[in-house]
Amino acid sequence: MTRRRWSLLAALFAAALALPHAPLDAQKGQDAKKKTAPKPVNLVWPLPPEQPRVRYLRAYRGEIDFDKKKESKFKALLLGPDSPKPMAVLVKPYGVAVSKTGVLYVTDTVQRRVFVIDPTAKKVSFVGDSGQGRVSKPIGVALDEDGKVFVADASLNRGCGYDAEGNLAVAIGHEGELENPSGLVIDASRKLLYVADSRKHVVLCYSSVDGTFVRQVGEPGKEQGQLSFPTNLAVDQQGRVYVADTMNFRVSIFDPEGRFLKAIGSMGDGVGDLSRPKGVGLDSEGHIYVADANLHFFQIFDYEGRPLLIVGRPGAAPGEFLLPAGMFIDHQDRIYVADQGNARVQVFQYLKAPAN
Repeated sequence: MTRRRWSLLAALFAAALALPHAPLDAQKGQDAKKKTAPKPVNLVWPLPPEQPRVRYLRAYRGEIDFDKKKESKFKALLLGPDSPKPMAVLVKPYGVAVSKTGVLYVTDTVQRRVFVIDPTAKKVSFVGDSGQGRVSKPIGVALDEDGKVFVADASLNRGCGYDAEGNLAVAIGHEGELENPSGLVIDASRKLLYVADSRKHVVLCYSSVDGTFVRQVGEPGKEQGQLSFPTNLAVDQQGRVYVADTMNFRVSIFDPEGRFLKAIGSMGDGVGDLSRPKGVGLDSEGHIYVADANLHFFQIFDYEGRPLLIVGRPGAAPGEFLLPAGMFIDHQDRIYVADQGNARVQVFQYLKAPAN
């Protein structure tokens, strides 16, 4: 599909989003969270007869996603019914990262925990729940090639790297160095960890091996190459760093040495505009994905900044969003979006264009 066609489809989707729809009041939003929506058979973007480029897969909420063994009737008759145990479920997810085996790591700013959701084992556990590295308000999360899990803690103003056993392995940031760490990303080939500090309005780069400070990326301000409340990050195979420059209403791109390259997006609510960019990600073909917390959808751009497609709209149904935040795209082009207001992580699949 040509770039021109992608842009046309984005415009069509924006027009569709402008159509009136029923408002979501607070009670309806809470009711929607309690219900388990049926899995759609074929929810895709753009709509037929166009060639689908993104397909909805499913959503994760926590232990409620996995079937529980039914209580034995004989045991219940003999000993009485089991006392119901509270389920570990997401309340306000923010950051998301996914291992090569499909295990989700999700930070929750209300629960103040890092969820580890394992769809294969059908269980939920936690990282940083005890000991010296206990988290207080986890925001960003990232994984390295050695199995370490890095978490940005906005209350403790530091980053922590945990080994496979959950022990604190790497500490990031001396006292006063980080003021409000948020999004994280790992450059695996260079063994670097980037941390967005939304209060200092910069991105700081560290060694992911031992936490040594390497460099600062960007500086506070509104001009090109400057940052205002950066929130989330992505890195491509060339080592370029993509920053959700939230209050500059754009994504700023820097080279591996921290030099500014370009920016995409501008303030607005039309096709290709950004209102409150949060999550940012990259697929295997180099397309740039941006989740917008004000517009309640994510957009796909090419590297030149041309809009290709809008996915989602405000709401609580599958494929709809309420305050989307962090985003992660795995090696199979599965797109994970932390849907804060709907207390879930939604998963989509990027569909490559068929070969000519």
